[in-house]
Amino acid sequence: MFDATTSWLLLDASGVTTRVGVWRDARWRAWREYEAPALEALFAGVQAVMEEAQTPFEKLGGYFYVEGPGSVLGLRLAAMAIRAWQTDDAAVAGGQPRPVFACGSLQLAAAVALAAKAPLPFAVFTEARQGHWHVLEVNDGDARNINSLSTREVGEHDLPAGPLYHLPARKAWHTPPARAQKLPAGLRDHPEVLAQAGLLRAVATPVPFTGAEPEYKKWAGAVK
Repeated sequence: MFDATTSWLLLDASGVTTRVGVWRDARWRAWREYEAPALEALFAGVQAVMEEAQTPFEKLGGYFYVEGPGSVLGLRLAAMAIRAWQTDDAAVAGGQPRPVFACGSLQLAAAVALAAKAPLPFAVFTEARQGHWHVLEVNDGDARNINSLSTREVGEHDLPAGPLYHLPARKAWHTPPARAQKLPAGLRDHPEVLAQAGLLRAVATPVPFTGAEPEYKKWAGAVK
């Protein structure tokens, strides 16, 4: 588990907004959220929150990385940034890069929904490849039980019953079903969820979510 009394830099470039924050003691010391994509907003946001929190890089405890699913470019850019900082860390922190803790975008959204008292059971979903959703079902209030994603075909019958929360993606292939709702709250409102056991996990370096390899239908026609 990480030390919550030190400052941590959060990068979330998985969704339709780019989110950057400095977190300590289960509170935001600084927060920025931009409608612009990560290529335009990420590094400006990092500079802004570090200045507002009055936290130089050498005082950071480490990094929080939202690994997706989500924007491929945003996820890669955030991962690249942390890897570069880890390389610099080695010269500052006695040869050891600062630690990285990662979590999935749907798992994080589900934890925030739980903190906002969303009625159980519920599901959170977002875009997968064309013709499919990524779906995360939540059946109880324990953050340790919200770790398994499934991939479902687009269609009302393939989505769980009960409250259904849509996590918008930058590249939208499909229209959400009519019963889908917006998330009841955002991470800005519930920084305390990052301190929950089971949500974040230690990784050596950030790696974007890729999901399962797409399945292709075999060609059934005759070869001429």
